[in-house]
Amino acid sequence: MPQEKKVKDFMIPLEDYPHIPYWFTLRQAMAIVREASIKFEGSFEPRAVLVFDEKYQLMGMLTLRDIVRGLEPRFLKDSGLIKADPSLTVLLKDLFGPGLKEASQKQVSEVMSPIRVTVNAEDPIAKALALMILENVGMMPVMQNQKVVGMVRMNELFQEISKIVLGD
Repeated sequence: MPQEKKVKDFMIPLEDYPHIPYWFTLRQAMAIVREASIKFEGSFEPRAVLVFDEKYQLMGMLTLRDIVRGLEPRFLKDSGLIKADPSLTVLLKDLFGPGLKEASQKQVSEVMSPIRVTVNAEDPIAKALALMILENVGMMPVMQNQKVVGMVRMNELFQEISKIVLGD
């Protein structure tokens, strides 16, 4: 019964989920994401990397969106041009030109997102789904005894719901 299934039944274990220390650069994080995509092709596509401190305490999450935002040239961030009119990006052909590699040297801690919500490994999947909807997130860290043990994503939970709805 789906009501009896626990978050731990659907989580990606931490040892399989990409994670990095906060002092890594965006370039290093991109390499980790690419490596994980190749390693886990067909099973899951990483859309974020967990970020830890030197004591292995969870500090945040670096999403693909965070990485791209971190690579954005500073003059665009400060001007608000793109927010005012996204079609202006067409005029900025060198958006990711010569400064891109330089920007990739930023530490991930400068652009990572805070953890908005976590769930316990023993919680029912209904709680994980409710938290994801409430917090508008597509994934969240799974905790056990105050430590991160994995990551649960909407994809895997949606697959479970689909089986029930479609009768597979």
